[in-house]
Amino acid sequence: MDQRILSIPNMDTKKLNEYLSALTPLSSEFKNYLHKTVIRQDFPKGTTLLKSGEKFSQTFFVLAGLIKSRYFDEDGKQVVTRFWKENEIVLPKGGFMENMESLEDIVLLEDCQLLAIHNKQIEFAYHAFSETYKLSRKIHFKDSRKQYQRAALLVLPAVKAYPAFCQLFPCNRILLQDIAYFLNIRPYTLSRIRAKRK
Repeated sequence: MDQRILSIPNMDTKKLNEYLSALTPLSSEFKNYLHKTVIRQDFPKGTTLLKSGEKFSQTFFVLAGLIKSRYFDEDGKQVVTRFWKENEIVLPKGGFMENMESLEDIVLLEDCQLLAIHNKQIEFAYHAFSETYKLSRKIHFKDSRKQYQRAALLVLPAVKAYPAFCQLFPCNRILLQDIAYFLNIRPYTLSRIRAKRK
């Protein structure tokens, strides 16, 4: 995996703190712990951050870039299940603690700047900082809403699903085929729908 590990500017940890503080108040001790433990990692577009079946040891916060989660069904058809963009936490399907296996591939759609924290350090935070439990619940709730959003889009007719998708996601940054695989629409059909909207 092609990556660059960089020192963390205060602005980067500030973005993470702002995201987490919007979920629950953070103690100064917790903020200091994050600053000491998170690392900045840059990856190029096309990188597979995590493959289905691999055990994941880190959790990521997106500073810049766009990411998708996907799997292949029994017929070999790609199914895109989630997208993450700036100021979101990437949670692989299957859990996020040590020794859990991802059920899907996590693939970068753009060059990405990420903050990463090892799951052992998250486990320590559970014991050391009371806000960790509240953060975990709220982060998982936000992630479950993403899954609900997709389920709601899948029941819409194609002509309504695409504009609804564009209200929730940066559709101008996502390839047509990835949107089609997310909405379970044939790329050709989606292309016609999008052409009529221009």
